[in-house]
Amino acid sequence: MGGPMKQEKQGISSAVLHDRLPGMGGGERFAIETARVLDAPIYTMYVAEGVSLPEDVTVIPIQQRKYTRGLSGRFLEWKNEGMNPLETLSVAFDLTDAHDELAAYDVLVESAPLSKSYVPPVEQTVLHYPHSPPRWLYDLYRERLSGFDYPGIRFALKAYAKWWRTLDKEANDYVDQFVANSELVRDRIQRYYDRDSVVLYPPVTGDWYDDGDDGYFVTWSRLSPEKRIDLVVDAFAGLDERLVVVGDGQEREALERKARDCDNIELLGYVDNIEDVVARATAVVYAPKDEDFGLVGAEALSAGKPLIGVNEGYTRQQVVDGVTGLRFESTVASLRAAVERFDPNDFDGDEIRRFAERYDRTTFADNLLELVNRTHAEAASKRSAVNNDTKTVHIH
Repeated sequence: MGGPMKQEKQGISSAVLHDRLPGMGGGERFAIETARVLDAPIYTMYVAEGVSLPEDVTVIPIQQRKYTRGLSGRFLEWKNEGMNPLETLSVAFDLTDAHDELAAYDVLVESAPLSKSYVPPVEQTVLHYPHSPPRWLYDLYRERLSGFDYPGIRFALKAYAKWWRTLDKEANDYVDQFVANSELVRDRIQRYYDRDSVVLYPPVTGDWYDDGDDGYFVTWSRLSPEKRIDLVVDAFAGLDERLVVVGDGQEREALERKARDCDNIELLGYVDNIEDVVARATAVVYAPKDEDFGLVGAEALSAGKPLIGVNEGYTRQQVVDGVTGLRFESTVASLRAAVERFDPNDFDGDEIRRFAERYDRTTFADNLLELVNRTHAEAASKRSAVNNDTKTVHIH
């Protein structure tokens, strides 16, 4: 690169720092959209094999060879959906100095929790968009710990988590402005970090539309335990309604076994055209555990489809009962009851889409540009005030 890219309208140079690109999930799509809005490059520790990057965004892998090739790559590349402590530690440590070019940018927008490890120069303005404080350290800590029965392992994990919390909170000192993807994450940032944050909803990308109703319900996401697709499958196993499950992940084989004898449940795996599948659905079902934001819910509403969502996390904010969908508690019986009382004629697709305008890409771009400019101006003003105070002290 020939130096930092300029954000012409604002007259400041910006870059995006995303910890790593193991796939194309919600965090990665956020980083890409942020780079587009700011006309900025993305610096990241590495891009996993098979990840397809858009041609209109510059992505700079900082240590691609270390994490994807040779002996180090075998130990370090993202595995088990991020639960690789060697990889996590290595990425966090490598991010402290990251890349020499990063110091030349006026503003750095950090995406994902580990990117906060970067130590910025004094004059740089840092906005940190964590998506959530690491959940295994905080709100899901007891749940994750309960999965380990051996006392010795539990003790070691407690010590490891306590050390990680210290590192995690130490890095807060490098951040000028925390940015939350929902009111729920804003409250988590306040509770665990004692810092205020600004809510900026991530944008919905893709071509989401309504193309009628082919008489099936759909759920999709990464097939991991927190998404609770098993709850959805169990509920529909006792119903006559059709269910289509889209996605891949560690739970796929278990879900296929559950659905094996259910003619009304179909698992499609990963599909490229999820918008087309949703467009012909009756409604979307979503049951994640205390979801931070819930891009699935936002995408469903952007398509004008009712959302049958669990009454937890930010999902409960996306479901205005009887207007944008129906809520249910996190039990099979409650979800079955919600599906049984659901009537598509009770919902207006245009009204649902109006609700989803808060997730529009244009709204996101306008709000992000305003936030970056304001934060940079305020941070520069504070630094100037500190410098002036220091000079005054020296004079006297």
